[in-house]
Amino acid sequence: MVIHCGRCGGKGIYFDPQVEVGHFGDLKLCSCITNRCQCGGYPPYRYWDEGSKSCECICRLARRRLLRTKRLFKESHIPGRFRWKFQDDFLHIAPDGTSVPLADRVLPLVSSLVDRGAEPQVGFFLFGPPGTGKTLAGCIMLNELILHWGKAGRFLNLSLMYFQKLRATYSEESAHYGQTWQIIEELCNIPYLVVDDFGIQRNTEWEEEMLCGLLDSRYANGRFTVITTNQSLEEVQQLSRGRIYSRISEMCHQVEMVGMDYRQHLQSRKYGI
Repeated sequence: MVIHCGRCGGKGIYFDPQVEVGHFGDLKLCSCITNRCQCGGYPPYRYWDEGSKSCECICRLARRRLLRTKRLFKESHIPGRFRWKFQDDFLHIAPDGTSVPLADRVLPLVSSLVDRGAEPQVGFFLFGPPGTGKTLAGCIMLNELILHWGKAGRFLNLSLMYFQKLRATYSEESAHYGQTWQIIEELCNIPYLVVDDFGIQRNTEWEEEMLCGLLDSRYANGRFTVITTNQSLEEVQQLSRGRIYSRISEMCHQVEMVGMDYRQHLQSRKYGI
């Protein structure tokens, strides 16, 4: 049965932003499901009808989706302050009442990821100076995709979460010893990936080769990828003799994140200055 619901969009689950002690909100079953539940929320989510026939409760699929989606968010490695950020969290109006033009450019991009009938394959390359909201935008995209499509996503910091872990696979003392290709394969195949702070790597030949391999594989498999960087296009074009930029330009829409310091707007709203 397809349920048309303005809150959850028919998914049966939604994010409740209500802040409680130790939490920043939570994923919950929507009332369009709980109001029709006849099993009381107990596994295996079945009930007996008036004819004493065992029936599957309407809540079963939604409850399974809720558990799976919570696990996907837990495994996403999205930084805590960005984990539950969605479209409405990208600031439209600055504390002084002026509009934030960047929001008018970013939000339609986010909406396009979940408003269409098919999953996106072409990603985004977000470039611009520090503080313009690139990481926030990338995480919002990732959060929306995981919640809407119910598939795995990963936030990846190149230096701390990729190259560092890969180097550890060559050390016999590491828990990741010998797992080089398992790590690479997982990131190549995960449906949604945000590569944050691209360009802070040391640009050694080995790092560039690992990065090229990751991008090549994701491009070949049509995997959605968001890349954020503080570097200019000219700097990115010089990496690996242009090979990295060539691949990025094929797999991502390029979006220049410029304008007022978005991070400063967030701080102003937080502290009331």
